[in-house]
Amino acid sequence: MQEIIVIRLGERIIRDYRVNTHLGLVARALGCKELIFQGSEYKELRESVEKVNEHWGQGLKVRFSESIYGEAKKLKAKGFCIIHLTMYGKQITEKVKEIRKNKKICIILGGEKVPREYYELADYNISVANQPHSEIAALAIVLHEIFEGKELATKFKKGKIKIEPCEKGKKVVSK
Repeated sequence: MQEIIVIRLGERIIRDYRVNTHLGLVARALGCKELIFQGSEYKELRESVEKVNEHWGQGLKVRFSESIYGEAKKLKAKGFCIIHLTMYGKQITEKVKEIRKNKKICIILGGEKVPREYYELADYNISVANQPHSEIAALAIVLHEIFEGKELATKFKKGKIKIEPCEKGKKVVSK
């Protein structure tokens, strides 16, 4: 499976707390190793993701950086394929076979006004729909396409609780 790091552009951490928490949940559940947020440390956001890691297992590393562009350039220098998710990009279905060939991938999720430099830095500017859409949904769809659905069967280690799937009701088991 590929090593995937997600970079979240935008410095509206407090305003976008719920969206950013959901990005963390999706990134973790669908196989990402790290999520980097732009700006200074936001303790509540880190703690929210760490709490999920503690209870459900296998962690997503969360960190914050004042220089997101610098982070992306460093990852590219380390051999990461840079994918910028944008509604202006090529459809994921057109490029996913090429993208899957990369063992290390960095996915950049932007906000409203993404500076041109990110479009130029990216190896791929990718869209899930050439219409306005949620970055949470875009991340989920792109990860699902990259992993060919295999991420849905991931077994998380070191969790305190897990769900036992059932057709009716809810069954949560403590380990």
